[in-house]
Amino acid sequence: MKQVADEKTCMQFSIRRPKLPSSETHPEESMYKRLDVAAWLRHLNELGQVEEGYKLRKAIFFGGIDVSIRGEVWPFLLRYYSLESTSQEREALRAQKRREYAEIQQKRLSMTPEEHRAFWRDVQFTVDKDVVRTDRSNQFFRGEDNPNVESMRRILLNYAVHNPAIGYFQGMSDLVAPILAEVRDESDTFWCFVGLMQNTLFVSSPRDEDMEKQLVRLGTWAPVRRRRARRPRRCCLRSRGRLGHGCCGQQAEKAKGGHCQWGLEA
Repeated sequence: MKQVADEKTCMQFSIRRPKLPSSETHPEESMYKRLDVAAWLRHLNELGQVEEGYKLRKAIFFGGIDVSIRGEVWPFLLRYYSLESTSQEREALRAQKRREYAEIQQKRLSMTPEEHRAFWRDVQFTVDKDVVRTDRSNQFFRGEDNPNVESMRRILLNYAVHNPAIGYFQGMSDLVAPILAEVRDESDTFWCFVGLMQNTLFVSSPRDEDMEKQLVRLGTWAPVRRRRARRPRRCCLRSRGRLGHGCCGQQAEKAKGGHCQWGLEA
């Protein structure tokens, strides 16, 4: 029992943020506090439009956002809402985007058997494996048959339908999870994720079909290289009756007994 306890202790670790001296930090590092409810409301006018957007982004960059308002602020940062939009315009946008999201999901559910088989092979198989192991330590996704996990799954599957050129790559679930945990709405989270992907350079490991394409290309390329790499029938070190530089890239003086490095007669 003691050995098991020791092993569990060794598996625990923590990440600490080092405290840098002021000489190594940005001059404005200590000028901004974390954006809280009061500070956020000061940036909204009577119509709900965000004022002094540049100053707001700097405050967020240096100070961060209070947990209590992340779900309200993140849609602006993820380009779902425009800073110039009013509260009324945002509600109208949400209603419109909910209808569009429902249409995307209906398109996925209306696939033909052939389309569904291809979609399952290329997208759904990987999504189903990833979502059940994404952020399960987070209370929002913890437990069996958690509806929030199913919501994340639908978002990822619907995104692959919405943007088939990208589809799904491993790691996307790690981007959706924190947005969903803060925004708490499936449609809003989907469109926030769309905005994130439109403004993100996403790098992922190649998929199986990508690897297969590379292997096929390699298979067609290798014989060409083999043909080009055949040994010459006769070395070309001879030049005007004397030995010089030739195909071996060596000086004739280094070719012992009048033979090149291939062992051919010079």
